[in-house]
Amino acid sequence: MHSATPSFRGHGRTAVRLTAAVTLSGALVAMGGLSAWAGPVPSDSSPPQVRDVRFSRASVAVAGLAVVPVRVSVRLTDPSGVQDNPNDMNPSPQLTLSPVPGHQAKLRPVLSRTSGTATDGTWSAVVNVPSTWNGTVRIVSVGATDGAGNQVSTALSGAASPALRVRGTHRPALTFHYSMLSGGGFRIHGRAYFTDTGRPIRRHGLATAYDSNCDFDGGAVNTIVTNSAGAYEKRFRNGEEGAAGCVALIGRAAPHQRPAILAYRIASAPAYAVPAAAMLQAGDLDGTVPTRVTDRSFARLRPPRPCGPYASSKLRRGDRTVSAMIGVADRPTVIVNDVATYASDGARRYLRDLRRHAATCDGWSVLGTGSAGDESVLLRLREHIDYAGTDKDTYVLVARTGGAVVVVADTGWETGNGHEALVRELGVAAVRRAAVVNGR
Repeated sequence: MHSATPSFRGHGRTAVRLTAAVTLSGALVAMGGLSAWAGPVPSDSSPPQVRDVRFSRASVAVAGLAVVPVRVSVRLTDPSGVQDNPNDMNPSPQLTLSPVPGHQAKLRPVLSRTSGTATDGTWSAVVNVPSTWNGTVRIVSVGATDGAGNQVSTALSGAASPALRVRGTHRPALTFHYSMLSGGGFRIHGRAYFTDTGRPIRRHGLATAYDSNCDFDGGAVNTIVTNSAGAYEKRFRNGEEGAAGCVALIGRAAPHQRPAILAYRIASAPAYAVPAAAMLQAGDLDGTVPTRVTDRSFARLRPPRPCGPYASSKLRRGDRTVSAMIGVADRPTVIVNDVATYASDGARRYLRDLRRHAATCDGWSVLGTGSAGDESVLLRLREHIDYAGTDKDTYVLVARTGGAVVVVADTGWETGNGHEALVRELGVAAVRRAAVVNGR
């Protein structure tokens, strides 16, 4: 290649939280007599004291799509008064139930004061318990903030964690599949059924959401309906690459609470990682070890999209980019290598779009085809460098191997041009190495 030429090494470019240790026994525990919190503090520098935390009953039986109301409560005392911020991002007071269906398998009901005062009161919520809570659900944490800004946040476990035993029968469930759409976006689909009989849940509403809304933080709302076989489908035609889709079977909401989630499924596009073996290696680059590019450097070449964007970008599943500075004719030049995998026929679509636009887009020229396989295009990008008063040429080879697109570019150095012959040569090696992604 240019082995006599010296190589150049590549290079790139709270809030205060006071935790109280508590000892609980069973579902109902008196918690006075903790010496660390004893006695009034004139300036109130201590957090609220947790006096009691409980479920209103020890067990419950639920069948099918029904729900049974159960009350949860916590009693707190504090000389400056417990803040009442039930809908805050960090609610006060708060308690957490787990495990339950839904986002992160936890539920934090909205509490309201049901007896007493801010200095000595009980805060409660009614939660609707579905059959899918079958097993043991516990209160796993409590917390509160007082008027002076002191906080208590206590994790509960073992005997210190009040338990509700749920006997759930004829339980509903959801199957779940996530797949890319050939025109971009994705769909989620599956079936709602009863686990004991396998029979479908027919003509029943399901809640769906996209990406960050999958926590149903504002409450789940039915958006689709199952068919007579219990099947469901939701298409997110404008869904971004890697975004999540979710579905939930929901039940009646208790007063002041969000709808009960009976079953919940979520997924995003699988991570199609391009391995390091698919990239140009030091042996291809006169011994220079390429450096992985993890920022937006060379973004317009990864891959090039003259007069884009292209619809095929929505089918892009994953990519890897490396760069290396090597020596050519006693001058440095920068080589960029990008390999991307596509869903469906996305790689073919991209090459089709590229050929259509590159020949007529300002600054871009098609120099040839077929230099690295039948589906390859050699391009030149000519840019004017104002401060130097000169044009600069970057040479780019783009090729397809199976469902992957391979890019090799020589960007030159500073105002210097890249090298067409070098890109042609490295393009053949790059396509050969990238073929490994087609077996994954």
